[in-house]
Amino acid sequence: MVKISEIVIQNPWWKYGKEFVSYDRHLSKAKEHPIFFERKGFRTSKENIYVIRGCRQIGKTTYLKEWINKLISKGFDPKRILYLSLDFFTSRKEIRNAINYFLDSNREAEELHVFLDEITAIKDWNLELKYLWDSGITKRAKIVATGSSGAILRKKGELLPGRGLEGNEYYLKPLSFREFVLQTLDYIKNHAETRDFQNALGRLKVVLERVSIDMKSDLNEMYDVVNAIIPFKKELEYLFRIYLITGGFPGVINDHLRKMFARKRELINSTLAETFVRNVLGDVIKQGRQETFARQLLKEIIDKYGTRYSFSKLARDIETTHVTAIDYLELLEESFILTVLHAYDFNKQDIKFKGGKKVYFQDPFIFHALKSSLSGREVNDVITENLENEESSSKIVEGIVCSHIAQSQEMPIMRELRTFLWFYYDSRGREVDYVLRSNKSFIGIETKYQSNVGFKDVLRIPQIKRYIILSKEDVGKKDNILIVPVEIFLSLLNKSSYNL
Repeated sequence: MVKISEIVIQNPWWKYGKEFVSYDRHLSKAKEHPIFFERKGFRTSKENIYVIRGCRQIGKTTYLKEWINKLISKGFDPKRILYLSLDFFTSRKEIRNAINYFLDSNREAEELHVFLDEITAIKDWNLELKYLWDSGITKRAKIVATGSSGAILRKKGELLPGRGLEGNEYYLKPLSFREFVLQTLDYIKNHAETRDFQNALGRLKVVLERVSIDMKSDLNEMYDVVNAIIPFKKELEYLFRIYLITGGFPGVINDHLRKMFARKRELINSTLAETFVRNVLGDVIKQGRQETFARQLLKEIIDKYGTRYSFSKLARDIETTHVTAIDYLELLEESFILTVLHAYDFNKQDIKFKGGKKVYFQDPFIFHALKSSLSGREVNDVITENLENEESSSKIVEGIVCSHIAQSQEMPIMRELRTFLWFYYDSRGREVDYVLRSNKSFIGIETKYQSNVGFKDVLRIPQIKRYIILSKEDVGKKDNILIVPVEIFLSLLNKSSYNL
């Protein structure tokens, strides 16, 4: 039996109304940061259940609390909003008792909002959502659930057909570089030392808010948009350097910006990295896997970062079976830590299941944090070394590009990465970094984070009709090839509607 006082503590708006922000630990802390990062919203309706999937420390709880804040600000009755952090519950029975108390207190209400945070913390959580649907509660309540364990969300979610979940799953991933730029510009501009830099950053924001690109766009259209941003390349280089340190984690970004403008030598608080790694490994243990083995696997991925290898090779190197290696990789991928990129076979028009793979981390901060933990070195030393080494920084950029292309196209369940994004290599070992299927045709994308890039720096394949080469400095357009600096390309790239 759950205590009413525990439910009340989790719902401070019942007592304080719109003033609850001052009393809510998550939201008040987020609002105190130099930058409060806004995320996209989405429409909800009754008779549906919505699920938001994302890794730890990415801001799912803050997202829900800000949602509640906006509802109350628009005049919605605070007492008709229920929030439950399921980390504090031990059984489905406790959840049901809490929800029933809320429903009994609002018997006459025609519209209610129920937010269930970290639902995967409860065993057989899908059965509770099934109960909410089957009992008719969704006829008057809009239900939103979040979870960090993508593996559990996916497998259990598939057991809820016909219960309002179809098409209602969303991702909350690290901020894209475009979001990072647009939302940090004002703060950075206010701390800039020269008037010229301030004015340039202000103008960049105005122009960038007006233009963007889509992977379906014609190369000539892309080139025109790129030329609108080219004058701001130096400013974007400056911002990209910060992004290579912080990635898209709001807490890490805020921590770094504070330190940077306070002229502190430390890049980020090492506690943030330690907490993240503990959460990652903790989730592995919760899934019944071994922490020691997960560490071995992650260390091997870091050592091989950005190179091509088979699952069999990976399994041999960590002295385990092929099946076990795949199991751990899938778990980490579905928990938004890794991206496994498969090779594509144009003859078979399918993935090379036995071919080489590439494994990237979904964000540079994830790479820095895990490398620090697995090497036993301070995270700031690791970051400095990664950025000063041209080969390491180039591989990190490859991972960033991979995750950004994925976010521009993906849709949970129906359009996931392996259905539209791969890489390619021929019999001579020559590669195309990314092969994207868009509008029934293929786009080849090469990351050349180096000086002096030319139109010949790409492997021509008959099936690929358009190429984009992401350079460090060069820009140009010739026939079916576009060369564009990587930070400019990423600053323009939109996310899919299912990435919040």
